[in-house]
Amino acid sequence: MKKREEKQTPYVSIFIKSVVVLIVIGIFPLVVMGIAIYNAYADSIRENMLSNMYRTTLSVGKGVTGAYEDMVDNTNYLYGYRITEYDYFYELMEDDSIQEKRRGVMMSGILEAILYRNPSIDHVFFIAEDGRQYSVVRTSGAVLDYDAALEWNEQYFDRDLKEAQLIPTHKTDYYYYPQTMDFTIARNIRNTKTIQSADEEIIGTLYIDINVKALSNIINETELSEGSDMYIADEKEEVFIYHPEPENAEQDITALKKYLKEMDREHQYILADGMYYIYSHIEGLDWIVIQKIPRYNLERSYQEIRRNTILIILFSVVLLLGIYYIYSKKTNTPILELKTAMERVQEGKLDVRVGVRSNDEIGFLAKGLNQMTENLQGYIRRVYVAEIRQREAEIETLKAQIQPHYLYNTLDVIRMTAVVNDDFQTADLLDGLSGQLKYLIGGAKEIVTLRDELENVRNYFKIVHVRYENRFSLEISAAEELLGLKVPQLILQPVVENSVKYGLRPKEENGTIAINAQIENGKLWISVMDNGLGMARHVLERVRGLLENKTVEEQGRHQRSGMGLKNVHDRIRLICGEEYGIELTSYEGIGTIVKYCLPVIGEEEPDLTKGEKGNVQSDTGR
Repeated sequence: MKKREEKQTPYVSIFIKSVVVLIVIGIFPLVVMGIAIYNAYADSIRENMLSNMYRTTLSVGKGVTGAYEDMVDNTNYLYGYRITEYDYFYELMEDDSIQEKRRGVMMSGILEAILYRNPSIDHVFFIAEDGRQYSVVRTSGAVLDYDAALEWNEQYFDRDLKEAQLIPTHKTDYYYYPQTMDFTIARNIRNTKTIQSADEEIIGTLYIDINVKALSNIINETELSEGSDMYIADEKEEVFIYHPEPENAEQDITALKKYLKEMDREHQYILADGMYYIYSHIEGLDWIVIQKIPRYNLERSYQEIRRNTILIILFSVVLLLGIYYIYSKKTNTPILELKTAMERVQEGKLDVRVGVRSNDEIGFLAKGLNQMTENLQGYIRRVYVAEIRQREAEIETLKAQIQPHYLYNTLDVIRMTAVVNDDFQTADLLDGLSGQLKYLIGGAKEIVTLRDELENVRNYFKIVHVRYENRFSLEISAAEELLGLKVPQLILQPVVENSVKYGLRPKEENGTIAINAQIENGKLWISVMDNGLGMARHVLERVRGLLENKTVEEQGRHQRSGMGLKNVHDRIRLICGEEYGIELTSYEGIGTIVKYCLPVIGEEEPDLTKGEKGNVQSDTGR
């Protein structure tokens, strides 16, 4: 039997569909019906234009309100700020043991954090209850006039005020040059030590000076009508908060003062002296957004619009949108379905499929999406599992290179000691070896606690003490909070062994190996330091290069001396990620430092922001 051929629907571009629809239900009816529109709609258009301009002032008002609320939020910054030595702001201000100079440095850092949260902030200063003043400025050279600032504080300070206070636009004459026109947000900072103190005690007052130019950015984002200007005025103080031409502000405010009282909240505009003043009040403030346009400009605009665009405006609203809605709903449904499917794919749900119901661009995209998700599922199954197995194999290979090396040396030392010494030293050696074998073989884990890793180093050093007649000592410093953190297994002992073998032993003098652990910048740093021979510069550079190379062939004794470090470095990067590993520093005749950079892994990350606390462990090995 012949295979039944599937009937193919002719391909029709969605663009062609849209053009045909627009011509049939859009342009032709507009031309026919537009002839009936005449000048009777002039008043309606004028009111619509005024209403649009009113909505513009509302939009600007909302923008100003948002900017004002952001600035008010900045005044709350002191309550949530965490200082290095202090949990709360009041602790810094009440600490009498701290030097005032240091307090000033810390306050500058806090105020700068507020200053740089918004580019429109010119100055931030804080006046404490006892008169101490702290200030930061954006412009270098601006210096706070402390006497003028105190007078400013006395003028606007209100002890009972718990909310933020808006101080109208003014000249910042409490700063030496340069002085700017700013409006200020002020807030009393209360003592949050207790509920009662938060209600009754004030630490001081925070002042944030915002340049009035910040308002121009909000206004410039709006599209003003031709020939119109936008202002922001303070109704209470009868001054301009914002004026597009500052040199004419004084003259314009004089003419506007007699109309400010008439701008009540029940109306949207007033017509006076041949000018339309379209306005809206900003909620929560004494500010009014005013858009001014000459009456002639407004009437000319709506008459021109009436003549040239009335066909599109009215008919599109009444007829075109209604008909187009029915058509677009059918057209947009598959687009929305495709969009939803793509969002699910972005979330990792590769089992999603889109039903294909059309033979156009949308249908082509739907088929492509289905095929792509199907291919991705297969690819992930093949490649991702293989990659995981490869990484596990690489880690096991690196461990296999490290473990036998030092175990054989340990057994050899025990054998030689047993021959030479007929005493309890052999028991200590066996105890150390037993601990190491238990650590290596008993757990068989990739990740262990820092406590177990340090204990393994101590067991190893029991053997070192006997082997080298107590010439070398071990010192370990690690906060108690860090001992429960997780680290890759067997990363410290190979480096300690290198320090003994290549650093301390050839020096033929007493020596020390120091291990230190701490958290810095969200990472666990462990350092292994010795005061041995150190490395020559060319040897140090060669070993550093060895650490960075992915594959390195052994070439002689010096190459083999760095393989232990490279294996440890590669294991850390394979287990923890490419950003982690070890760093090497050495000074010939002084000693060597190996630093580990590791992620902080544990049920709870320790809080070390208050300084190093807890039990510091030290093992001299004596």
